Amino acid sequence: MMDLLEEALQDKLPEVAVSFFVVFSRFECAMKRSGTYAKGDDKGVEADWDRLAGDMGKAFFDQAVAAGVAPVLIGAPPKKQVKSADGTLGWRNMGAVKNVEDLFLAIRRARNNLIHGGKYQDDGSGHPNLVDGAERSDALLRQSMAIMRAVLESRPDLRDGYFKY
Repeated sequence: MMDLLEEALQDKLPEVAVSFFVVFSRFECAMKRSGTYAKGDDKGVEADWDRLAGDMGKAFFDQAVAAGVAPVLIGAPPKKQVKSADGTLGWRNMGAVKNVEDLFLAIRRARNNLIHGGKYQDDGSGHPNLVDGAERSDALLRQSMAIMRAVLESRPDLRDGYFKY
């Protein structure tokens, strides 16, 4: 019997999806290790994206918009997976991102959709296909990584934690 990891990766994910997963994981780890962006207690800890958004502020968001580093992520952010009354899974549009809190939520939704949302499905050809189309999903992941890079460039405490571990 094939190892579970080998089985899951038999139809390889696009490189951008694997890169995003690694970057996002290290980014949240750096947030928690900083101490400033960790919330929780002895029952569990998680990255405090809301506090980070508050510290980055409107100026960071305005700069990201002006630089044009995330037009798809901001203008047409990741859809939210929903379940209808009859149990059918679908996707809901979320509207444009209006502030840094929304921006960071969009990044987390991109992660959720990648990891939990069934964005990749086998169409019988033996190759995974994206539910929303490769170009859009790739753009969302690349732009999410660009925003995380911009945060790291402006936050030495997070940058040190990101590259140290």
